[in-house]
Amino acid sequence: MKNESRIRQLRSTRYRRLAALHGGPLGVALIGRPELAPSFERAMRHCPGHPDLLCAGAGGVPRVCFVGKMEQLAASSARGGESRRAWERRFIEREVLPCLEVFEREFPRELEPMLRYTRDEIEADLAYLKQRSRAVGEP
Repeated sequence: MKNESRIRQLRSTRYRRLAALHGGPLGVALIGRPELAPSFERAMRHCPGHPDLLCAGAGGVPRVCFVGKMEQLAASSARGGESRRAWERRFIEREVLPCLEVFEREFPRELEPMLRYTRDEIEADLAYLKQRSRAVGEP
């Protein structure tokens, strides 16, 4: 039980850190790249949206919608429950990764370190969720 509680805490911290990273131009300092702040500020003003998501056509402000997704995952991962873990896995696969793909395609190349860090963190958590779902017999 103690181990599960620690894992939830670490996962929640991961997503809070990602929310802070994407929340403003100084967020890039969290990964030791404060020089990226001007590029980050320009890139985060608008997102063209992903064709499979609600933002299609209208785009959005990534520091609002993507940060909101990270905060939602932080709150969810702090709580227990197998159905919650299944929801998180679907949410990451259907909502978060498509957003990240748009960022990787549309944002300036100099933001690649920030996007790589973000992808690595999300994929690490997704691997945990997939491994966990196999352990409890989910598809």
